[in-house]
Amino acid sequence: MRKIKLNYLMDLAFFVQFALVGYSGLIMYFNHHGAGPILRLIHDKVGILMLLFFVVHVALHWRWIVITTKNFIRKERQIKEMRKVKLNYLVDSAFFVQFALVGYSGLIMYFNHHGAGPILRLIHDKVGILMLLFFVAHLALHWRWIVFTTNNLFRRQREMKEGEVIEANYMPVD
Repeated sequence: MRKIKLNYLMDLAFFVQFALVGYSGLIMYFNHHGAGPILRLIHDKVGILMLLFFVVHVALHWRWIVITTKNFIRKERQIKEMRKVKLNYLVDSAFFVQFALVGYSGLIMYFNHHGAGPILRLIHDKVGILMLLFFVAHLALHWRWIVFTTNNLFRRQREMKEGEVIEANYMPVD
């Protein structure tokens, strides 16, 4: 399977998981007792599965992370495309930290609910809500790639020219 297709399918599954966990989390946050056992089960089990997909997502994008980190540190003249890459990098970095905090606190609460304490629950709830906002920003920054890749995967395949740029900071990879 081509790397772009694998990346797309993993991201699509990750998106569905994020939507389920985010929706169930918001319901439980605003109406903790009205959520019901099925919604809690979805939140807990799909949330744990999300951690696995998170690791795979980072692994699939590791080359971009390394290259962009190196470019971010350099003090070269900024061009317009580089500003977008840097904004994307900052949003993704904040999103990564949020995901790590919510994932860690979620695991602690899952395995030791009563021992988690109010501060860990507060972190899980508040950072989880903030994470939803960054998720929307992440999607907005990658919208062109999502549309382009969806069109290419579900339309008759056309030959891509060698080195054709998909987006300002994405190159097709086999």
